[in-house]
Amino acid sequence: MLNYLKKLLCVSLATILCVQPCFATLPEEGIIDYFDNNGIYYYNPVGDRDNCGSSATRLAGNTVAEKIWNYFVDKGFTDGQIAGIIGNGMAESGLTPTRSVDGSYWGIFQWGPRRPQLWQKMEEARLGKYLGPEYWGAGAEEMIPEADLDAILTVELDFLMGPDDISWIDAIKETNDPETAAEIFLVTFERAVGGNDPITLYPPYMGLLYQGTTARRKFAREAYDEYSGKGVSVSVSKENSGKDITIIGDSITVGSTSAIKEVFSDITDDQIDARVSRPWAEGLQIAKKMELKDTVVFALGTNNVSLTSSDIDELISIVGSNRTIVLLTNHGPAGYEINNALFEEYAKQNSNIILADWNTEVSKDPSKYLASDDVHPTAEGAKLFAQLISDAINGNLHNGCSVSGEFIELVLAYAWPTYHNAPFTEKMPAYAAAVDQSIAEGRYTGGGPNGGPGIDCGGFVTILVQNSGLASDYNTNPGGPTSRQEQWVQEQNWTLINASPSTEVDTSLLQAGDVAFSDGHTFIYVGEIPGFDSVIASASIGGDTARAPMAGTEGLLTGNGAIVRWYRNPKFNPKSTPGTRATTPGGLIPN
Repeated sequence: MLNYLKKLLCVSLATILCVQPCFATLPEEGIIDYFDNNGIYYYNPVGDRDNCGSSATRLAGNTVAEKIWNYFVDKGFTDGQIAGIIGNGMAESGLTPTRSVDGSYWGIFQWGPRRPQLWQKMEEARLGKYLGPEYWGAGAEEMIPEADLDAILTVELDFLMGPDDISWIDAIKETNDPETAAEIFLVTFERAVGGNDPITLYPPYMGLLYQGTTARRKFAREAYDEYSGKGVSVSVSKENSGKDITIIGDSITVGSTSAIKEVFSDITDDQIDARVSRPWAEGLQIAKKMELKDTVVFALGTNNVSLTSSDIDELISIVGSNRTIVLLTNHGPAGYEINNALFEEYAKQNSNIILADWNTEVSKDPSKYLASDDVHPTAEGAKLFAQLISDAINGNLHNGCSVSGEFIELVLAYAWPTYHNAPFTEKMPAYAAAVDQSIAEGRYTGGGPNGGPGIDCGGFVTILVQNSGLASDYNTNPGGPTSRQEQWVQEQNWTLINASPSTEVDTSLLQAGDVAFSDGHTFIYVGEIPGFDSVIASASIGGDTARAPMAGTEGLLTGNGAIVRWYRNPKFNPKSTPGTRATTPGGLIPN
């Protein structure tokens, strides 16, 4: 334990010599203000990964302790309060996110009776593979890719801040003393029992409750001495302008180089290495010799009809797990199905691999995007190729799933980014305007005794689906509540994503824009939108149960005692939705 503590909390030479805060580089003030005003506490540079493998959330810091510290700085806690939290985490698990004791307790804070709910959150975040005993040891964090470790940390810390465990928050804010904060957290969250080490600093319980109190106070003080004044309040990544990208490609990249330079304003010639007829194996040799940036675009495979797992494994070995790899699917007359299936499978299983689906996109209009050989890009195709790379890196596309700008903008404009306990009926300004517009046009808004029109699950889904372009005729002729809406999607031949209406959905198949129905309730999947605290958005009708649109807490599998049934509009291309109805406080966004 002491060695582990030293590993996490010692004052290193690098820290002593660091002039700027060592946890992360602060963005410019305007960026900080934007994220702060919009409630964005971390930014996922690869966007909606919930349909595409593990989360790629990046938390500020180099160690688990630093990342936890900065997470709570983001949440507005003082240094003394954060130190008290970390002191308890050290005593409970040594700050090992997957630490288990006796198979009954698990995680940083060793949730016991609350563990099943936490594990459900892990499963929903596509991190269930880390719940097994092979990850329960004290050194388990070294076995977990950094992106997945960040995702696990985020799930646990968000769960800690969830509505079932918030009683400790007000209590701990009574003090800024790290030792007292450690005792408050022990009493109000860990719920101290047993032992022979009494609480001595927290007045209501001095000498009455017992546990490993002395160690928690000690760890809290050490954390405070190490990190006080060094945390950062925002962990964000600005859109990649090309400085941090390496591109290795063949003739398709050669023909798209000018377009790539237009999309990535800061990319230089020495960051792009492309040659006509280049095979995969040659690209691997190039990768070994180049000075690789943080993101490596490997746009090859067109000259290799049947790649194997060993080819991808060798690429991963060369590039390393700390860099992001972008793979572009191959397109040609025939024979690339094996390559593309392999790319897709690796992207799903590796959190640092992103898929840009060149094959699917050019197949939508081959005469526009491809030359007569059905392989090489036209001028429009080159622009598409460059944009696909940009979208993959900057978060619009991932593993073939796409999210429209209009859809994301409307989710953020219509729905509160955090969950509010009912009743909560204050509408976001843009949503209030959208409700008024829908009423004026005779469209369905729902609504009940508390909050009026729009404070309604089906009303919210209807307005968002219609206005985002997902389905402009959704819930019409006639419009109605949840039962009518499920009937409507069935009449319109929307795809049921569940294997059957009585089978729980495979959540790895969900993507932004999918609509859910459980008996009497409907909500919508939005994916991991930066600054939005859930992968779903929902509202609720009723008196004491009324909620304006917000980040939802509904389960993806079951609700109201029934299987959640998920539907998708098969005609919806969320990457290119019209914005004709997207309302803002100022009115309609023009075409």
